[in-house]
Amino acid sequence: MMKIKYYFLKAIFWLLSKIPFWFYHGLSSLIGFIFIKIKIYRYKVVMDNLSKSFPDKSEKEIKKIASKFYYHFADLLIESIKAFGFSKSTIKKRYKINPNPDVQKLMDDKINIALILPHFANWEWAAQAFNFMVERNQPLSMIMYKPLTNKVMDKLMKDNRTRFPGNHLFPKNNVMREVIAHQNEHFLLGFAADQSPANVYNSYWMEFLGRETGVFFGVEKFCKKFDLVPVYAHVRKVGRSRFEVDLEIITREPNETAYGKITENHMRLLEKDIYKNPHLWLWTHKRWKRSKPADYEQKRPQE
Repeated sequence: MMKIKYYFLKAIFWLLSKIPFWFYHGLSSLIGFIFIKIKIYRYKVVMDNLSKSFPDKSEKEIKKIASKFYYHFADLLIESIKAFGFSKSTIKKRYKINPNPDVQKLMDDKINIALILPHFANWEWAAQAFNFMVERNQPLSMIMYKPLTNKVMDKLMKDNRTRFPGNHLFPKNNVMREVIAHQNEHFLLGFAADQSPANVYNSYWMEFLGRETGVFFGVEKFCKKFDLVPVYAHVRKVGRSRFEVDLEIITREPNETAYGKITENHMRLLEKDIYKNPHLWLWTHKRWKRSKPADYEQKRPQE
């Protein structure tokens, strides 16, 4: 029964992916309009996050950012569907990763990297696109994800994101096991480092968007433990359902950096991107739902 459901839904999504962008963009504009007018899907969370992140902006300006965000968010929904029918040429054209000689040199030298890709602009296409990150010596793309409760949808999502050879998707709870298993291979390890950490002690606390924020510390931990070079992905929206990515190396010597420096740097890069285009970040996250505990310094992970 599961196989029948899987192949039925796969066929449906493939057919839906063949509907042209112009139709979907019209539909997403309608969806975005409904989101805004009816104020559904975490509208209060979005407004609260924006108001506290931009205290210098007026209510009118905050509402304008929220409006642009929901139109962008609606586009993301249809872009997820379109990804089921992408060819190699389409994904490379619509999610263009600009050449970076320094990153290419890392790949030529077979140096493994930690690729930092926050929930900014478009992250749904990243698993496919970063399989074509460099011109030569492309590493194995190791992407962690949160498994879906529905096993059929989980398999559909996994198979779609690994349609092109060279992608390896695995549950985020298995990250240490997977890295150890592939440590003798040439790989990039993808991180979505802007999520709210569940463990307030196993976090790095810093000021982000004007507020004390617990930050996912996995990037820095893995960079130092496995000598990975942290590379931040600046994703820019250059047109409707068209994106370009600029890669920036944070440090070539992760083990020579002070505690928290890698984390501070990649969060500052994200913060800079958000200030430029605030509507492109995922404001529906309850990013600040946890507070720094009073005994954090005594219980935090040691360097």
